[in-house]
Amino acid sequence: MTNTNFEGNEFTLQVIAKGAFVDNSVGDGSFLVEVTTIRLNPAAMNAWILSDMMDVRECFEDGPAGDAQWEAHKVEYAERRRAWTAQVVETLGIDPNAGSVSITQAQTEVFTVVFIREIA
Repeated sequence: MTNTNFEGNEFTLQVIAKGAFVDNSVGDGSFLVEVTTIRLNPAAMNAWILSDMMDVRECFEDGPAGDAQWEAHKVEYAERRRAWTAQVVETLGIDPNAGSVSITQAQTEVFTVVFIREIA
């Protein structure tokens, strides 16, 4: 996936490497495991950083009011991460309903996307 505007302000990523294998080692089923290594542009990286919850419960006041603030904070950041993940998955053309997706940071702006789905 080549984007001539990689340094722009739009959410963009580059595919660095892609590979796949069939896993027949689990029960009676077979699974296709697709692995894609991506590089985020500054806008996409910033979106990921802003979806990373760095606060802990102790950052909020004590008592029920603080508990409510903490719970709301967790929900807000879970939604931010869900939206970021959805944007990556959509950009890569992955159907999240067809299997399981896991995205992990490998190094700075480099991430690994693993998509596993059952095949016949």
